[in-house]
Amino acid sequence: MENAASILCMYAITPCHAGSGSSTGVVDLPIQRERHTNWPIVQASGMKGAMRAHFDRYKGAIADKLAEEQFAQLTDLVFGSEKSEYAGSLSVSDAKILAFPMRSNVAPFVWVTCPAALKRLNKDLHLAGKVELDLAAIKELPADQALWFSGSFQKGDHILLEDMEVVAESKVELKNGEICFRESDRLLVVHDEVFGYAVSHCTSIMAQIKIDQATGTTSTGSLRYQEELPADTLMYSVVFWGNSRDGKASLAAETIRGFVERDVLADHLQVGGDETLGRGIFSLTWI
Repeated sequence: MENAASILCMYAITPCHAGSGSSTGVVDLPIQRERHTNWPIVQASGMKGAMRAHFDRYKGAIADKLAEEQFAQLTDLVFGSEKSEYAGSLSVSDAKILAFPMRSNVAPFVWVTCPAALKRLNKDLHLAGKVELDLAAIKELPADQALWFSGSFQKGDHILLEDMEVVAESKVELKNGEICFRESDRLLVVHDEVFGYAVSHCTSIMAQIKIDQATGTTSTGSLRYQEELPADTLMYSVVFWGNSRDGKASLAAETIRGFVERDVLADHLQVGGDETLGRGIFSLTWI
């Protein structure tokens, strides 16, 4: 079947905490990261769980009882039966980081990406059968230089990224990248090591406490520090579509794909913890 996979582009409207558990370091609750790059991710299990939870909320808004029951059956076909009778038809990859927002002297913030992230995106676009980005203009960069895809930069501009400085070298065209980066109007491509520093050391650290309702003061031992991906982070996930596995072939992959992309997960998705604090809300674009 053609187009058996889609790329789900995710733009963080609010900070996101997809936690990796407790830590003995300075940050009590770090976010999930890849082992080999230390780049932030949202693990596939968390992505699929967030999608199923969104399906359940969608089902709760259906007034007609029969339609609600039919949607519950559809949810099992897409994500798998909770009774382990059959697997779901949808497969989801980890959500990978694509561009990261950083404070700057030229704007409230700019987005940064790097050649390694762009090459990885191209591999996933190829896997999904999509048109790849034309990266011919992306050349090897010294650590103190940057290219720009969008924004009113000029050659020779000195741009502060947190406590690092890069010099704008030249503008490059990112052909076929309009959908992936349409939200980022000040996008720089920096050296892989600069990007690694950004995503490793420039995330948000939030202090959390618990108030004793009887005394109105902080409960002893309740202070903890939680790491979060900042708002405006760009991520993406690869979603693979398949026919239903209930033994009846009751739904084709293309039917499931159309229903998910156009109806249930057309606009937004909540991912990660602290949902009641408004964390982890992403706007969605399907490729």
